[in-house]
Amino acid sequence: MLAASDRTAEAGSIPSSRVFYRRPIRSDPRTTGAQPGDPGRARERPVPNAPAAKLSLERCTDCGTRLGEPFEVRRRTITDLPPPRPLIFDVEIPRHNCPGCRRRIEPESAYPKHQPYGFSLVARVVQLRLLGLSTAKIADYLEGAHGIHLSTAAVLKLERWAAESVAPLYESLKAQVADQPGTHADETKFRMGGENGRLWVFSHPDAVVYRIAPSRGQDVVLEVPEGARGTIVDVGWVPYDILRTARHEFDLLHANRWLEKEEILHRLGPRPLVQEVPPKLTAAGPPPREFLEFADGVRWLLRHAIAWSERNPDASEEQGRQFYASMRWMTVDHLRKEWHDPGAARIADELWKRRTSLSTFLVVPGVACHNNEAGTQIRQGVLYRKISGGRRSWTGAWVLERLLSIYRTCRKRSVPFFKVLKDALSGSGYPELGAPSARPQT
Repeated sequence: MLAASDRTAEAGSIPSSRVFYRRPIRSDPRTTGAQPGDPGRARERPVPNAPAAKLSLERCTDCGTRLGEPFEVRRRTITDLPPPRPLIFDVEIPRHNCPGCRRRIEPESAYPKHQPYGFSLVARVVQLRLLGLSTAKIADYLEGAHGIHLSTAAVLKLERWAAESVAPLYESLKAQVADQPGTHADETKFRMGGENGRLWVFSHPDAVVYRIAPSRGQDVVLEVPEGARGTIVDVGWVPYDILRTARHEFDLLHANRWLEKEEILHRLGPRPLVQEVPPKLTAAGPPPREFLEFADGVRWLLRHAIAWSERNPDASEEQGRQFYASMRWMTVDHLRKEWHDPGAARIADELWKRRTSLSTFLVVPGVACHNNEAGTQIRQGVLYRKISGGRRSWTGAWVLERLLSIYRTCRKRSVPFFKVLKDALSGSGYPELGAPSARPQT
């Protein structure tokens, strides 16, 4: 009952990890696989890069007759890992006495001083950390699989070395946020050294930027998307209003969550936004008619705007402005009514403050009416919070926000993170990230 619309118990202020309902059994079960007409997504056949494993047979396995040459050869491509043997080598550094300046010189090494590990090992350790493994599990894996002994402290030092190497790339991604036409923003709790902190995320089609800060105030908004000239899709949190140069789009699904919470308090089952579902009482008593009138009106306005944008994807800019103006007037008329129900009056006041950002997606191409993209990206930080409970120090937070930003950006661009990190560690520069991936972003 608490999660009838969004499959979580968030509507009733219950942690999202708790689920209190069962999925209904479909009367028309769908067939497995892709829908008819969709392009195939089978795994591409790999190209062999090693000698073939040739099998031979001299006698028949049934009667024992000697066999001649085969009439054909059937091939199967097998993908395997090389033997788990570490590559251990010396770096020879020649030293010279300069006859001109009488100084002792030597070539600059790509490996830092007092660093006995190579770039591939560091990149593998960082990748395992970003996949959610603890330092103890990574050390145990390297010991058992490759015979490399690493302490947990060494794993943390390698992770910090990688974060310092990609710091310039992280700063460039932060600077790109202000130039994007559409950016999704969100934040959530993140424990730091036993104290409450906040994990912020700013996601757009080109990259994902994470920032861990001690508070949810406007400092991070002024630091990352300062001077943004596009559209910020957010949940209506007050610090985002300081971005005067950007347009704002309020997450319509977040507005529906406000209505769902009030419906639970009014003895009603929570209802979705896009689908029109009749109200249903969950306890005995008279129905809250005034709140139902308010909630039905708000949902109709939001649903009407979403349906128009889906039916008219190729509408001209003038048509979008005309429909946007009509929606603004209808929204104002509904919100400024004298609502006596406390829940309806409170939500009406909150939506009135955000009336200019309820339908921005109608006039700005490419802007979504929801903030699902930021929710998808911030979920990666939530996974670390669930596994380890946060980070123990702000140095660990500094490391995580940089590595996680590069890792998720590489995933969005379909660029190998392993290669990007190795190039950053070796000082050979950063590869071009290229265009965003063609796959859906949400």
